[in-house]
Amino acid sequence: MSKLSKAWRLLAAGATLALSAALVAAAPSGAAAQDEDTDTIRIATDQEVDTWNPFKARYVITYNTNLMTYDTLIRIGADGYEPVPGLATEWTESDDGLTWTFTIREGATWSDGEPLTAADVAYTYNLLIENQAIRDWNIDFAGNLVSAEAPDDTTFVLTLKEAAPAEVINRGIYIVPEHIWSTYPDPSADDANDQLPLVGSGPFRVSEYETDEFIRLDANENYWDGAPGFDEIVYDYYSEPDAAVAALETGEVDIVGALNPAQAEALGEYDHVTVNDTQGRRYVSLTINHGTVTQDGEEFGDGHPALKDPAVRLAMHTAIDKQALVDTVLDGSGTPATSLIPAIFEQWHWDGGEDLVEFDIDEANRILDEAGYEMGEDGIRTMPDSDQKLSFRFYQHADNTDYATVVQFVSEWWKQIGLEITPEPIEQTALNDLAYLGEFDVAFSGWGVGPNPTEQLGMHTCAVLPTLTDGSERSSENSYCNEEFDALHEQQKVESDPDARAELVRQQQQLLYSDNPVIWLYYQNNMEAYNSDKISGMTTQPTDGMVTGQEGFMWAYLTAQPAAESDEGGTPMWVWIAVGAAVVVILAAGGFLLMRRRSTADERE
Repeated sequence: MSKLSKAWRLLAAGATLALSAALVAAAPSGAAAQDEDTDTIRIATDQEVDTWNPFKARYVITYNTNLMTYDTLIRIGADGYEPVPGLATEWTESDDGLTWTFTIREGATWSDGEPLTAADVAYTYNLLIENQAIRDWNIDFAGNLVSAEAPDDTTFVLTLKEAAPAEVINRGIYIVPEHIWSTYPDPSADDANDQLPLVGSGPFRVSEYETDEFIRLDANENYWDGAPGFDEIVYDYYSEPDAAVAALETGEVDIVGALNPAQAEALGEYDHVTVNDTQGRRYVSLTINHGTVTQDGEEFGDGHPALKDPAVRLAMHTAIDKQALVDTVLDGSGTPATSLIPAIFEQWHWDGGEDLVEFDIDEANRILDEAGYEMGEDGIRTMPDSDQKLSFRFYQHADNTDYATVVQFVSEWWKQIGLEITPEPIEQTALNDLAYLGEFDVAFSGWGVGPNPTEQLGMHTCAVLPTLTDGSERSSENSYCNEEFDALHEQQKVESDPDARAELVRQQQQLLYSDNPVIWLYYQNNMEAYNSDKISGMTTQPTDGMVTGQEGFMWAYLTAQPAAESDEGGTPMWVWIAVGAAVVVILAAGGFLLMRRRSTADERE
């Protein structure tokens, strides 16, 4: 372990411990207070809800709540991401692959007590076919649909233009209740489905929400796969990651995800906390503004013109030591990234092969010299055809300490090749808004990837370029459009041979890697922790895998059971030790208010 890495970890661990008293002193908000007779799982979060419309949700928090509120026909299994029955108990494919017949589970009901039938399934899939906006958001899948019919209450028939078995089986479409959604004037509108409690068929349902305070989900006691072991799940908001860690230490929350190594190490010292460090399915990347454009070719945004040059983007990529970031920032809990499909999905993952970009400052400088970007006396390069400097804005999520460290490293490397970098921490929602408006140069991004690569790859196709310039259309990752990439994409969607399809998917990744519209930094391990004195029985995905980063279904929260109550009464000694230690820190540093629990919308990250 490097001295820098060790020092950083100790500093972060010390900061985490210093927050304990603040979290003990700060009681949960009144609206989210727990009844003593209610078994509740409290999960720390820092992300706002983008929409309650499941057809257009993009954020992790709404992905998670959608998974618990709405069922899909086929679920992704817990053992190894295999397809398993959901609302459909079985399914068959016609000989030509164009017609799929599903048997819908009998006895399933909506959370309001209404029966769920094949008519609801047909209604949902017809929204993908007939509602233009919903179709556009899901164009990779919806564009191949011809018809959706329910000949009776337990039979659903889906007809395709072209055979695409992997898409049908793996594309999780949230089934919505026709008796609710048919009352909406426009099911694609932002305000559709915004009345709580939400009506769904999943093991929980969103029942209450206060912006930047909490999200409450009540258990569906009549769930067809058995009632959950806990009465409710509450996502509590914390303005700083270390505050959430301290809340787990003191028992104010029960589950915290997205830990860094220092936080995981600090939590590992507590007997009531179980720390889980497993291979993840998420990537962290830098999005390069190579030019935002609409489908009609209208350019918008204010990205630096040099970023349109592939040579500049290649030089920037060459001047990043990804292994050093993994070793230092992640303390080895991850691997350098080569594409948008993490190594956990090895059948699709592309490892870079002979095209792998190696860290080389001299080579990066050579690339820029050869492309005509002259180095000035001030150490900053200029454009070949003007005196405009290569000065780039570098936006990061304000609440992510890992990203702040990455910015320091990358900015220093880029300085060595003549780039002037202006780092700026920005609240997550504001950063996303700027990215879709094209008003940035370099910005952090990151996505969770599932076992079917189509959706992630589809975010880089010409078909999802926006039609407007107001940033409201968010299907494209960053305006990438390449006809060769699109042709490969259409082929892989309908390729029935798994090996042949995997090769097409790897070719797509190779093109993205060579064009550098995005620089994938690393695949971070899924580091999480939970209160094992309170929660037991959580099913991980895959086996011996993760709790908080599950895909296709929330197995962990359905199977979770309240752990046996402790026989000893009173406040645990570790709480008082934490209080005493932190009080000393607070008196010395006056840091309480800096990390307090978020309680109003004015304290958004």
